[in-house]
Amino acid sequence: MILPVLIILFATLSAAGVAYGTHPALAQYHHGIEIILLARRLQWPLACVSLVLCIALIALVAGGRRRTWFLIGLGPMLALFAHHFAPGRSLPAVEDHPVLVAGDEAAFLRDEDYVVGFTVGDSAYAYPYAVLFSRPVIIQSDHDRRLLVIWSAYANRAVAFTIARQLHARDLELVSTPANSLLLYNTRLGEFINGVTGLTSKGTKPSGFESPVAIRKTTWAVWRNENPQSRVLAPLAVSVDAGAPAQPILPAYPMPPSNLTRPALLRVALLGEAHPVAIDSNSVGPAPMNLDVDGTPLMVFRPEAGRPMRAFDRRLPNDLRPRFDLNHAHKHGAGVFLDGDTGSSWNADGGWVDGLKSLKGRNLVRVPIEDDLYWGVMKFWFPDLTLEEGPQLK
Repeated sequence: MILPVLIILFATLSAAGVAYGTHPALAQYHHGIEIILLARRLQWPLACVSLVLCIALIALVAGGRRRTWFLIGLGPMLALFAHHFAPGRSLPAVEDHPVLVAGDEAAFLRDEDYVVGFTVGDSAYAYPYAVLFSRPVIIQSDHDRRLLVIWSAYANRAVAFTIARQLHARDLELVSTPANSLLLYNTRLGEFINGVTGLTSKGTKPSGFESPVAIRKTTWAVWRNENPQSRVLAPLAVSVDAGAPAQPILPAYPMPPSNLTRPALLRVALLGEAHPVAIDSNSVGPAPMNLDVDGTPLMVFRPEAGRPMRAFDRRLPNDLRPRFDLNHAHKHGAGVFLDGDTGSSWNADGGWVDGLKSLKGRNLVRVPIEDDLYWGVMKFWFPDLTLEEGPQLK
């Protein structure tokens, strides 16, 4: 009596580990992320253990050593495997060689639909939110370069990288969305990749990842106006993505406990790579913020309400790192900003307007900044993240 019961118990537990071990809700519990990673690593060993135990139970019954009614214990295991491996229940596969169409052929896009936009050389690309929702990881070739785009919809976060040729779509598997971040698994190397940080579970750069690619999230109307020759990621079928969210959505999965000093759904912008800094999106206006991020002095501002933020590197020749302020007195031409070291004025595009003549024709280097992220999600995945506010709230 005890032996078949133990067989059924351990077989069911193994099947449950396969079916629910990577569920994103586990991330809210202590060591939940570690459980998800372990469950994916042990997925096939657990499946094999469950199947072997099922065969052992069948053999006991067939040999007449146990009653037939013990076979009822196979029901839960079959249900768990059906739940996990049923068509349509698993996360989508990583897509390689996506179909791209010209902007004027993208009739499936409305002006207010959001896109993830990026440029590579002279080419511009737009990936609609609605298309990425069902295909969140894309590998695309651009001449001699290969790019990987990862979209975590519930974090409203996109990361993109150039990748080496030895990294293939067949190597990458979508595992789960713990703490609202997409989680990938490199089945060839046994390496987990976080969709929010773009790093491995150990905090290192994933194998095959090369340089980050700056992305921008905005409406199709804005992106198309600025990049009229942009190519657009096409849906596999318009009906497939018809119900997918075309604009930012809120986090859907529970977060681990944390002591946040600001609301978890506070919208923030993220600057920097090695040691990023978050900025309260609502606090940024025309007055420039002067920050130091990753050892680089930056200026951040929002030209107008509703417009995207802009960030520029403040460094000038002769090791100057001036602070920028609004040009209230309109000194030195019609520049919007005035730097405190050279007294020169600058426009909202980072271009020199007037002042120190040796700077004539100079443009500040624009720095990528990603807006409309959620403070709670970002703070969890970047534990050392600090939150800055615009000058008008200080």
